[in-house]
Amino acid sequence: MKAEERVTLIERLEQLRKSKVIVYFSYTPLDDSILIPLYRQLKEIGHTKKIDLILHSYGGAVDTPYKVVTLIREFCEEFAVIVPFVAKSAASMLVLGSDEVVMGPISELGPIDPLVKHPVYKDTLVPVQAVWHCLDYLQRSIVNSSDPEVTSLLVSPLLDKLDPLLIGDYEKTIKASRQYAERLLSRYMLKDDPERVLKVTWALTEGYFSHGYPIGRREAKDLGLKVTEAQGELWDVIWDLYLAYEELFNEKEEQVEAVESYKTSKINPSQIKKTCF
Repeated sequence: MKAEERVTLIERLEQLRKSKVIVYFSYTPLDDSILIPLYRQLKEIGHTKKIDLILHSYGGAVDTPYKVVTLIREFCEEFAVIVPFVAKSAASMLVLGSDEVVMGPISELGPIDPLVKHPVYKDTLVPVQAVWHCLDYLQRSIVNSSDPEVTSLLVSPLLDKLDPLLIGDYEKTIKASRQYAERLLSRYMLKDDPERVLKVTWALTEGYFSHGYPIGRREAKDLGLKVTEAQGELWDVIWDLYLAYEELFNEKEEQVEAVESYKTSKINPSQIKKTCF
C-alpha cells in the first residue's frame, strides 16, 4: 500500500472519530527515542480538541509511557488510544493515560511488566517480573528444602551472578510501574471512578503471571477500563491501517519503527533504520 493510501485511511479515520490521528507502529522496545519524532508530529498538527494515537507495540521502558502521555496532552483536550492488534506491557501503561481505548475483536492489552536488561546477557531484555519471580523461587527453594544447606550450595552460583545494586534497581522498576499506573489511572482513565484505581493497578502489575497474557476488549472492560468497541466501518479502517503498516514493514526489512500522521506519511530512505515520517 502506497503512502497516499495510508493517508486516505488516516483521513477517513479522523472523519469517523472527529479527531487528529497519529500512528506509532514498532517492533523495538518503546523508549525515549519516540519523544522527538512525536513532538514534531504534534507541532505539525498544533493544539486540537482530540488526538487518537494508533498504537502497536510490545512494550519497553517504564518511564517512557508517562512522558508520551504528558507530551500528547499538551496538545489536546481529549486523548484516546486505538489498538488494532497489540499494545503490551509498557504500551498498556500508555493506554491508562488516555480517556478511552478503542479495541476490536483481535486487539490485546497486557500486564504492565516493563523490560530490563538481563543481568548476565546484557544485550537481552527480559520482563522485570521474570527476574523477581526467579529470586522468589530461589528463596522458597532454600526455605522449603529438606536440606537447606545443600540447596543453598546449588543456588548460590546463580545468586552470585546478580549484583545487589541491580536487584535494587529491579525493585525500583517494579515500584515505579505501580506508581505510574496508579497516577495515570487516577488522573485520566479512571478519574471519575477513584475506587477502582488500586484494584486495576494491582491487576495489571501483579495479577497476571504471564508476560504475554492477552487482555482482550471484554476483559479490559471487566477490569474497569473505558473501552470503545470498534465495529463496522470504524473497525474496517483501523484494521486496514494495521495491515498497511505490516505491509510497509515487510517491504522495508530494516525498518523497526514508524511515527506518522496524515501530514507526514512519507518514507525518508535515510531514516528507515529507525523512524519513518
